[in-house]
Amino acid sequence: MMTSRVYESPSDLGTARAEWDELAVARERPFTAPAWALAWWANLRPDDARLRLLFVREDDSLAGVVPLFSSGRSYRPAGGGLAPVEPLARPGLERKVAEVAATALAELEARPATIEIELHGSSPNWAELLADAWPGGRPAWRWTQSETPVPRVDLGNGFEDWLQEKSSSFRREMKRKQRKLHDAGGSFRYATEATLERDVNAFMRLHRHRLSGQGGSSLTNDGVERMLVAVGSDLLACGRFRLLCLELEGKPIAAQLLLAAGREVSAWNSGFDEAHAKLSPSMQCIVEALSDASERGERTMSLGPGGQDYKYRLSNEEDSLNSNVLVPPGATYPLARLSLTRKQLRHGLSQRLSPETKQRLRRLIRR
Repeated sequence: MMTSRVYESPSDLGTARAEWDELAVARERPFTAPAWALAWWANLRPDDARLRLLFVREDDSLAGVVPLFSSGRSYRPAGGGLAPVEPLARPGLERKVAEVAATALAELEARPATIEIELHGSSPNWAELLADAWPGGRPAWRWTQSETPVPRVDLGNGFEDWLQEKSSSFRREMKRKQRKLHDAGGSFRYATEATLERDVNAFMRLHRHRLSGQGGSSLTNDGVERMLVAVGSDLLACGRFRLLCLELEGKPIAAQLLLAAGREVSAWNSGFDEAHAKLSPSMQCIVEALSDASERGERTMSLGPGGQDYKYRLSNEEDSLNSNVLVPPGATYPLARLSLTRKQLRHGLSQRLSPETKQRLRRLIRR
């Protein structure tokens, strides 16, 4: 028999938090671990937000988790979009978990008017499962509002095999830059408990400075640093939080943040000092992280959403990240659909505009 419970406070989770983490590791979803979602909740949640962690159990075992929060009647993934926080279920139980979860959501006092679901293309289609399982005989309307490529690296039989797949020019270039970095006194290290706060601050400083000439970073809230320190404090000891720092003569010139779960590693964000751009510091960080992941016995690395050229130089496969919106049937349906129809029209127009036109419009808006 399957049952559900909605948790509205992290302090109520008890042993359920560890079960959630075990499921995230088993399904190899680093950012769906409670360390990430709850650190976001503690440091960056909106003022009007309410936590909606929906747990589904089969007898005494955790069958699935749908980690959400609500602002009014809008429900979104717990994590605020900083990284994909997806629904999870034990293999083979996805449809049953979706049925129980949809019923539980429909019975909440603040019944959802819209539900946003983030998921990878390689994950079960939770948007479809929840929409089809909505109680009352009518499925929820759903719309995939965005689909972003996620380049990935499959290490196959290990780092050296992956490297041999790359072109000879790529291998020569990387060896030359690694040699230049070594000759300049460069070195890699991972953040430790003793250096965590200092390294997080350096990482965010490099990240923001790198993007300052490109419209700026969206990660401007001081709560981001507090959140990352909290995630690191939780996951450093087990090796799943990795803040890789590249230094020259003790000064950080680049940093890359990664999270791991099972045999999957996911790159979250990076930053580097443009004064050292000729060394390709971000690329060198990823290559170093790949070598380290291989030594740990991990098989795959997600390079994060976005089709940047450097990612495709490294990757040998591709996933996608999809953002979906569900509109359940009910009294709020017409207004929610009207709001999303406007958004669809804007999205359709945006798809027709050239990159140059979009850039000009962004400049006009900034002015």
